[in-house]
Amino acid sequence: MKIKTFFWVALAAVSGLTVWAAEPDLGPIPGNPPGMKPLTSHRTPADRAAKEFLHGVNLADYLEASPQYFGRGVVVEAGELAQIKKEGFDHVRVPIGWHHFTGAAPEFALMPVIFSRVDFIVTNCLKNRLAVMINIHHFDELDRDPAMAKGEFLAIWRQIAAHYQKFPATLAFELDNEPHDQATTALMNPIYAQVITEIRRTNPHRTIFVEPGNWGSIGELKNLVLPPDDNVIVSVHCYDPFYFTHQGASWVNEVLPTGVVFPGPPPTPLVPDAKLKLKPWVRDWIKKYNTLPTEQNPSSPAAFAGKFKYLRAWSDYYGRPVHIGEFGAYTKGDQASRVHFYTAFRQAAEAEKLGWCIWDWSSGFRYWDKKNNRPVPGMATALFGRKE
Repeated sequence: MKIKTFFWVALAAVSGLTVWAAEPDLGPIPGNPPGMKPLTSHRTPADRAAKEFLHGVNLADYLEASPQYFGRGVVVEAGELAQIKKEGFDHVRVPIGWHHFTGAAPEFALMPVIFSRVDFIVTNCLKNRLAVMINIHHFDELDRDPAMAKGEFLAIWRQIAAHYQKFPATLAFELDNEPHDQATTALMNPIYAQVITEIRRTNPHRTIFVEPGNWGSIGELKNLVLPPDDNVIVSVHCYDPFYFTHQGASWVNEVLPTGVVFPGPPPTPLVPDAKLKLKPWVRDWIKKYNTLPTEQNPSSPAAFAGKFKYLRAWSDYYGRPVHIGEFGAYTKGDQASRVHFYTAFRQAAEAEKLGWCIWDWSSGFRYWDKKNNRPVPGMATALFGRKE
């Protein structure tokens, strides 16, 4: 996910994060570049592994931060992993800023402290029979110049793979979170292949997750080329409808108006604050949101349901499981609308047999209310159909 907590806001202002563009019409399943061949079997190790990653949660804003910020955001205790399992989640995704803890080139030796922190989460997940996925998160140098940062990227994964080579199969590796900017899908394809080869030296049977470029967008699947490795799962991120899920978020270039409900249209038309200098396409979205019926409204399941059908068709054609590694709605939205959104999103994903992982456990898009030690009202019903 893009930057979300208080200590990231200044960085967001400096880096000039932009609102995600809407996905284009996806159309029929594309013929990916020649190097991407469909797998001949749909009963692969990746298919079996995908069954362990159906209903997940991100431990957001915890281990992504550089050393000076550790402990100033979310803090995770061992008992929370047991609670995550009790709530009904079957896996945890752990965003990690490994690159903040490397030494000098060419070894880029990782500091023991980061392994200690990650081991704490991994071992407690496994103890509670939770599958767990660890990744590299916010590696900005890789996004700015993939060729220049490739050596460090490979070195980090070489060390991670060696450290975890004897861990159970329910620990998975995700190579890179939301590649973007210069880290296009086309540029990342050969880099991913190199990293997978490196990991396979010590982890021949480890499940690996790979995201396409443009922030892990569904529309980039058409450019993805994977090696003929049958234990690779493709992960995409989906925050549609963005103007609902990110309303009031301070880390985007232009703060989006609050008061957007799900599903639309609203009972009273939304009139944005005149002080918000909204782009024409945002104003056009608001106009459609105010006027179109629910089945056509941009703040409704219409924003994502068709994309999930595309994911299912793409997955079936290429023999590659697809996982939705991030989705969620910021807590600036009203809670009733958030519950409606999570319910509809989860149902649409599961209708296409797609695993999902919410952003996040207890931060700005939270499922868990730490103050009151309980799920945020309505969230257990939305995600698990459980009475509250």
